[in-house]
Amino acid sequence: MATILVAEDEPAIRALTVRILELAGHRVIACADGASAIAVTEPFDLLLTDYVLPDMNGQQLIDHLRSGRPDLPLILMSGYLPDADMPLAQPAMFLQKPMRPAVIRDAVEKMLSGR
Repeated sequence: MATILVAEDEPAIRALTVRILELAGHRVIACADGASAIAVTEPFDLLLTDYVLPDMNGQQLIDHLRSGRPDLPLILMSGYLPDADMPLAQPAMFLQKPMRPAVIRDAVEKMLSGR
């Protein structure tokens, strides 16, 4: 079981993502914005974040969290196409919204296993 930090501003998507991850056996810390995610003090194993958040974008959140943990595994989700100028430092993965629950579960397992 891993602890996953989820940053997603849309309540329905956040609730669904939390449910998917909990059913897969993970512990989830859910946040509605970047500031809440940055304020998390308990340890977590993976960041799963939307690109569009109300107070910052996902890349800014990633940059902040990785400043202290450069090897933090992460998954960036977006309903928009990824920007070619926004390469994600590894370990990272991009998921295009909308996606099926199995895609989220598989991506999380892949990132946690280091594959």
